[in-house]
Amino acid sequence: MYEEKRDIKEYAKMAVIILLIVLVVFFLIFAFTMFVSVGVGYALLIIDPPSKTISGPILGPTWYVKMPWQSAVQIYYTTDTLGMWGNGTDPHADFPAIPCFSKDQLEMEIDVMLRWTLDPGKIKELYKNYPNLNYKEKTIASIMRERIRFVTKKYTAMETIEKRDLIADEIRDEVFRSLKSEPSLANALISLEFELRNIGLPSNYIKAIEAKLVAEQQMIQADYERQRIIILANATAQEVILKAGGDAEAKIIEANATRQAIEMILESVGQSGNETRIAELYLWVQTLQRIAPDVRILIIGADGMPVLIPSDESTSSP
Repeated sequence: MYEEKRDIKEYAKMAVIILLIVLVVFFLIFAFTMFVSVGVGYALLIIDPPSKTISGPILGPTWYVKMPWQSAVQIYYTTDTLGMWGNGTDPHADFPAIPCFSKDQLEMEIDVMLRWTLDPGKIKELYKNYPNLNYKEKTIASIMRERIRFVTKKYTAMETIEKRDLIADEIRDEVFRSLKSEPSLANALISLEFELRNIGLPSNYIKAIEAKLVAEQQMIQADYERQRIIILANATAQEVILKAGGDAEAKIIEANATRQAIEMILESVGQSGNETRIAELYLWVQTLQRIAPDVRILIIGADGMPVLIPSDESTSSP
């Protein structure tokens, strides 16, 4: 009898231990398979295989309890990016730069960045089309490459430099239009932003452009110097013309004054028959005043030739 009671106690103890183990296992299963934490910026979809339904999305941050047989899929729906630049080794880029050709068949590399947000109301449809959530790699990147190449082939290499802003706007419009019209994306991409980071041209072409710009600057400088020389020459010519005109006018004034002086002298001496001789003597005196201003004594010889005797102011008495 005692042995039987002892066996019952042992059985009861074992049952309690087993029950505790079951409860622990249940709670572990609950924690790992039924209890879901949804982070900030994530949307939760619940996949129910028996009913073949997808419910949600449940937007984080929040907690959610599901059945053990249900699957939970979390999708990041806030601002996401697709970067395409470099040679594929940059850890911050999703893909390498996009190789393109210009209208004049010059190869170039386009660096771009695309940003977007997923519409929570259309996340379920997007998941149905892309269960692996690889829509970025399979569709968005492909559309980017195709649309960018479509635009760049319409412009020459030089125009990609001169019209960079125009090309950036055209690429943006083409990419946005294609993304919104792609059926598999279910119009789930909203708040689209596009950034044309760089248009990479071959180094030898860049050097040729730089050499051309230097030559153009030199031509502009040479033209400026030529214009400056012409302006200076014109100014000098005008100065000479004005000076010559002034000299001529001065000579006319002087000639008129001389004529008036001779007429006054002739009027004072009357009609003596020596008018010509008097005029000659006056002109002699005027000329001598200009060429020999220091002459103080003038003697007219018998033959009519003047004799100049300069005064010596240093030896003369006051």
